[in-house]
Amino acid sequence: MILTVISGRNDEDWFDIDVPDGCTHVQLIDLLGLRLFQEPAGKEIQYILEARFPEGMWFTVNGHTSLVEAGLREGSYIRLQRAFSTTDEEAPVFGRRSLFQEG
Repeated sequence: MILTVISGRNDEDWFDIDVPDGCTHVQLIDLLGLRLFQEPAGKEIQYILEARFPEGMWFTVNGHTSLVEAGLREGSYIRLQRAFSTTDEEAPVFGRRSLFQEG
């Protein structure tokens, strides 16, 4: 399966990658971590792998399933972001909280 990796704002920074259908998201993160950030993935570094179809919205690819089981298909766009966090817990994506809110 050929996927397009979005690695910058300009499409000249993008590149295609050919991965086997049985590739897991963890294997892809390991591969892209080396290529994009020049360092192997480790337990102290968290990554967020996202994908989208040419006509769709971005979605997070999670779990140890294959990329096909996660919903990716030929021609999907993917991006890898480093998650800079001091905790393993996820924070809500939507919503606001006042800086001085009590409780």
